[in-house]
Amino acid sequence: MHNNDITIVGAGSAGLTLALLLAPTGLKITVLEQGDAPTQQQVTHQRVSALNLASKRVLEHVGAWPAIAATATAYHQMQVWDADSFGRIEFNAGQERLSQLGWICDNEQIRVALYQQLQQHANVELLFNCTINSIAQSERDVVININQQQLLLSRLVVGADGVNSLVRREMQLPLAHWDYEHQAIVATIGTQLPHQATARQVFLPTGPLALLPLPDPQQCSIVWSCNPERAAELLAMDEMAFNQALTAASNSVLGVLARQTVPQAFALKMRYASNWVRGRAVLVADAAHSIHPLAGQGMNLGLMDVAALAELISEAVADNQDFSETRLLRRYERWRKAEAQTLIAAMETFKRGFSNKQPLLKLVRAVGMSGVDQMPWLKSKIIAAALGNSGDLPKLAQPMLKTQHSA
Repeated sequence: MHNNDITIVGAGSAGLTLALLLAPTGLKITVLEQGDAPTQQQVTHQRVSALNLASKRVLEHVGAWPAIAATATAYHQMQVWDADSFGRIEFNAGQERLSQLGWICDNEQIRVALYQQLQQHANVELLFNCTINSIAQSERDVVININQQQLLLSRLVVGADGVNSLVRREMQLPLAHWDYEHQAIVATIGTQLPHQATARQVFLPTGPLALLPLPDPQQCSIVWSCNPERAAELLAMDEMAFNQALTAASNSVLGVLARQTVPQAFALKMRYASNWVRGRAVLVADAAHSIHPLAGQGMNLGLMDVAALAELISEAVADNQDFSETRLLRRYERWRKAEAQTLIAAMETFKRGFSNKQPLLKLVRAVGMSGVDQMPWLKSKIIAAALGNSGDLPKLAQPMLKTQHSA
């Protein structure tokens, strides 16, 4: 029997960040991961995330940001337009008195940086290539059966194990979900014109196309979300036909585009656990929710979850309180559910609004986008929310020290 305080299931960015945030408490922590340990390797940018200022603050706090920033691309502008109308909106870091609006980061490099920082904490144990056979709990403990009948006893288990969460299934936490009826096609592309550190997104009738700047000034990562029929067509194209379709979809904003990696497609679904807590088990990040990538907020939402949970647990430990009690876990659930619900609703509204082809609605959204672009105060509010400079943020993520989060 192996005893510890907290077991984190999942060594993705959320799970590793949570372990780092909790390490200073002195609690004995174990991280379980079914896959391999992160390894330093050539950066491919095959799967990337847009990190905002709030996420940067959290990653700075745990010491991982310098290594992440070394392979990331800071972007200073955002351009969003509707291919089906005159609607357009632009955001500029200078206008917001900022140096950057965000960073495009390689997902695996985020994990590598976090893993390297965890090597400095003797109270955190990481078990990779780990098979979980079962999870059961009593009033006082959670028992996890791993690797050929080895038992791990914990006071709290955290499910940070992604959209197909084993913790969520074992704890029988109900899941609401619907199919976005979109697939996300991702690839690295070369551009004829330099991207000028600008993140771009065009809303097409079949779904949004994002062009995300990479360290090479003439290279971008694309996330092309489209309906299954269009996705099948694009994936079946030869390289020349795909490049032509991509260039046309982008309105040649960066000149002729050419794919540099083979496109991969991922089905997009909204998932939302109606309960995030059961006894001494709690969900974070993609195990609790997943959203459409059109606003690039998935990773940021997950990192705010773990920062919030770590804040409440750390406060309980400092006050010699039970960090695994249901009342504390419910505080976390109420706090972060509100943020997740808001973002899920916003993403669904955007998706439905821009996929509607009715002429009147196209005119309304065009006027709306262009109108917002002419209202600096409203643009500032929108960009502040996107950058993580507003909302009910954990302390570490706030742009300045605020009062303690209330129960």
